[in-house]
Amino acid sequence: MSDCKDFVLIVTKAGGGTAAKLGTIISKWLSARGVNSHVIEHPAPPAHVEVSEYREGCSLVLVLGGDGTFISTAGVVIEWKIPVLGINHGRVGFLAEVMPDDWEIALENYLSHELDISRRLALHYEIQRGTGIIGRGVAVNDLVLSRGSVARIISLDIGQSGQWIKNIRADGVIISTPTGSTAYNVSAGGPLVHPELPVMCITPVCPFLNGVRPMVLPAEMPLTIDISESSGDVFITEDGRVPYPLKTGDRIIITRHENDLLLARIRSNTFFEKLKSKGFLSE
Repeated sequence: MSDCKDFVLIVTKAGGGTAAKLGTIISKWLSARGVNSHVIEHPAPPAHVEVSEYREGCSLVLVLGGDGTFISTAGVVIEWKIPVLGINHGRVGFLAEVMPDDWEIALENYLSHELDISRRLALHYEIQRGTGIIGRGVAVNDLVLSRGSVARIISLDIGQSGQWIKNIRADGVIISTPTGSTAYNVSAGGPLVHPELPVMCITPVCPFLNGVRPMVLPAEMPLTIDISESSGDVFITEDGRVPYPLKTGDRIIITRHENDLLLARIRSNTFFEKLKSKGFLSE
């Protein structure tokens, strides 16, 4: 592993293709400017072991792929406390927002310390069962509690700061970061939230016979969700990855992650512009 303080980790979308080819081009471009780099293919979860061996000396993580590749990588490297820059090779590009033709501009800005850094909160969660903790993780976009394949609703109790909403009966609930508010959250009727606000969004999915509306709550206080009743399967899904099975009586504690995601970009104040370009706002 290189001791160069300007070491760049280049993570490319799995499956080769244009992202892999561009990764090789960028690596050679950096080398010509005296900057070491490593190119790795986006690993399948659990990715911590494969990616973490590159942590020492790394000053930038460059992700070549879509938002899914970016989110998966960011959830691993958030502990590194360094910027993550996404070059979009996907369909949406909310997070991997630099277009492929602009990669030289982005890296010139990096070398001259002129990249704009947007601080984005992430969520940390623990799953309690009885007196033990059976799971924990990090969500950059959202956590989703949902029923299984059988069409039976689940019952949840949600609490924060000693206040509770009891017996929320629904197909599920989405707990979204501001960054993830434009994903499943907004599709389920949740609010669009500026990505740099210190809040979390709570959006029920198809609530049954109650007046629970989507809510925006402060992220500085822990959120507790109890699986109070279920006649079928219940799952928790982190950033759209493989669901984890839950049981009645399980408790999920959700807190703001101690580190923010440092999202690197070429320009600041692009929120409205991106909403317009993706069809959320009309011109």
